[in-house]
Amino acid sequence: MNVVITGRHFDITEGIKAHVNDRIVKLDKFFHKILEAHVILSVEKLAHITEITVIGKHFKLTATETTSDMYASIDAAVNSLEKQLKKLHDKIKEHRVRSSSSRIQDIAARSISAIKGVFRPDRNTSGPRIVETERIAEKPMSTEEAVEELKISNGEFIVFRNAADDRINVIYKRKDGDFGLIKA
Repeated sequence: MNVVITGRHFDITEGIKAHVNDRIVKLDKFFHKILEAHVILSVEKLAHITEITVIGKHFKLTATETTSDMYASIDAAVNSLEKQLKKLHDKIKEHRVRSSSSRIQDIAARSISAIKGVFRPDRNTSGPRIVETERIAEKPMSTEEAVEELKISNGEFIVFRNAADDRINVIYKRKDGDFGLIKA
């Protein structure tokens, strides 16, 4: 991590440089993706002001603290940055967990919507329960008849017995407007 220390109206001593470097390096344990830190130390009358900007690949955090002592000002600014980095770390960690669980829920929802209500989870039991929603047409029909039937209905798919080979087939509406055929 690159640390740049600037003094305004103030000469930076080796002790202050060492203190700043020690405190800034400890920030790395809270968030490992810190690339550089800019520290601006200034004195205005009796106020000792420390402004620290921490820059990472996808973030930039700033903390400014004013006290009557330069060391206390540095410590307060670093403590403020520690809180911000912890919050950022937790936010990223929570986002990863939420996004992975939401991906699983999206896949499950798509699967369930593709089946169109055949499986609906019961809130009282841990597993899904089977709910009969539609019946397959008893009479065999051609693929063209099944497409016409699907156009008339509000459904996303139709399951039918193919008249040509007497097997179960599925015709479904594709997102591009065409129809798909699944042969069993």
